[in-house]
Amino acid sequence: MARVRYVRSVRLEAVIARLVELLALEHVRIDRVFCAVSFGSKSRAYARIWGLPGPFVRLGVCEPAYVVELIYENVASLPCSKLLGVLVHELLHIPRSFSGGLRSHGDWSRWHNISSLVASIEAAERRRLCRETRAALREALEYTGARRN
Repeated sequence: MARVRYVRSVRLEAVIARLVELLALEHVRIDRVFCAVSFGSKSRAYARIWGLPGPFVRLGVCEPAYVVELIYENVASLPCSKLLGVLVHELLHIPRSFSGGLRSHGDWSRWHNISSLVASIEAAERRRLCRETRAALREALEYTGARRN
């Protein structure tokens, strides 16, 4: 049985930072949001967001943190607007308290709400963010190829 492989993507973290800025998500602490591209997942999801379990934060073991995971096999061929929508969707799971917990799906997560947020970003900036996201996916893929040899 093949294991899921994860590759951290600093380039994707820069895309996330820019989205946070453009969408005025002031509660999101960029220095505590990390990104990974996963390979080999059987999930049908495009992406996932992982929050640090509450006890670690409440006991003071560490600060709240989040990991946004893009599942390579499911996002690599998405059109630009959907790809950015997936990233925005994952960011919106982060609660205003930035506690390490996650917001459940609700009205905010409906596709028409996500797509209007993406559409609010200037077209040239959307294209740039999409290029950077695709470049991050390619880099992660190349890294896994290099590790296999």
